[in-house]
Amino acid sequence: MFLAVEDLITASRGARTMLTPCIAGPLPERGGRPLAEFTQNVFGSLPRADQRRWAGVYLCGLLNTPGRKTMKRIALQASGEADIAQALQQFITSSPWDWREPRAALARAAARRLPDHAWVTGTFVSEKRGGRSVGVHRRFVPGLGATVNCQVGVGLFLASEAEAIPVDWSLVLDGGWCDDAALRRRARIPDTVGAASAWERAVGMADAADALSGEARAPLVVDLTATGDFAGVTAAMADGTREILARVRPDQPVELARRVGSPVFGAVSTAEQLIGRGGAGRPRGVPARYADGAGPLRLRSAPVHLPGAHHAVPGNAPPVYRLFALGLPDGPDEPQYWISTLRRRDMGYVLSLMRRLRVVRSTVRVLGEGFGLTDFAGRSFPGWHHHMTMVSAAYAYSRLSPPATDRLSA
Repeated sequence: MFLAVEDLITASRGARTMLTPCIAGPLPERGGRPLAEFTQNVFGSLPRADQRRWAGVYLCGLLNTPGRKTMKRIALQASGEADIAQALQQFITSSPWDWREPRAALARAAARRLPDHAWVTGTFVSEKRGGRSVGVHRRFVPGLGATVNCQVGVGLFLASEAEAIPVDWSLVLDGGWCDDAALRRRARIPDTVGAASAWERAVGMADAADALSGEARAPLVVDLTATGDFAGVTAAMADGTREILARVRPDQPVELARRVGSPVFGAVSTAEQLIGRGGAGRPRGVPARYADGAGPLRLRSAPVHLPGAHHAVPGNAPPVYRLFALGLPDGPDEPQYWISTLRRRDMGYVLSLMRRLRVVRSTVRVLGEGFGLTDFAGRSFPGWHHHMTMVSAAYAYSRLSPPATDRLSA
């Protein structure tokens, strides 16, 4: 099965400052609040005291271990003794703790600290040797232009214009991981987890995160330039109430929307043909900067339908979306193409959502370089999720931990 991903991370192992071992002395503080308090607030739902203790040790290791975050290196940094690596391995790969409530706690904390937030997805690739690690097989990776042996993870980030916090993760399963019962059993993949594309995972995670965090539905920003057709994303939303902004490929199929009540639909074309350089879309002047921070920008837009959408329910008017092409007025680069369902939002807000995709991409790079995003060496599905939960918590602590007077009540 062809699998395309939104972003590619090649983890570079940058050195990090070594701090006091976690067990030998007090847990480190950031901004006046000890890590122990943060651990209790996020991982207090874990049923056993030893699980909560090892969560604190693992967090401390992710925060302070330089270079690659292996169990042995985390153990040495945390206690000065490599012997506890086995206990940490047990906590991550075998201990039966539920990662959903800690992630919900992180989502609630991030929602309180980040104003005007939205859900934004980010995807990473982790190259692996062999085929026993969960989710690993050979895939074509657009970012490399090659087929590699790898895992593909999809992250859901709660993002403002300046910060993005990872609050949920999903592992893309395809190939034999969908239908090989023995392979799934060895990796301890639940029967309820099946095949789904990266964008299907993203929509599902956003819906679940809203339910767990208690927050109102925030817009979802996705990058479909490598993952698929926007029509597939809208089809995945049964009730259609989720606001979505998606970056799409120049060849995204669209139809120019006609006036309400007209039985005639526009001819199917591509986004580039419709409103690209020389396209028919109406130019609009916007006093804002380009989605990646450059500027000023040139913006063209047009109301569009998605081909085939008007045939889905006979007699119903097809949904109308707004297609945008953004580019520098005289720049050599090709425009960015976006499709939006945000009908009642001003253009300034839409542009602010576009910028958050860049913030998330930067955050994914930081997670790979400094927080062990791609360092999980285990083989099980629960182990991968446990490690990713700890990575999220470590990053959230490093970015959001307030002073001691501003307590986090997850």
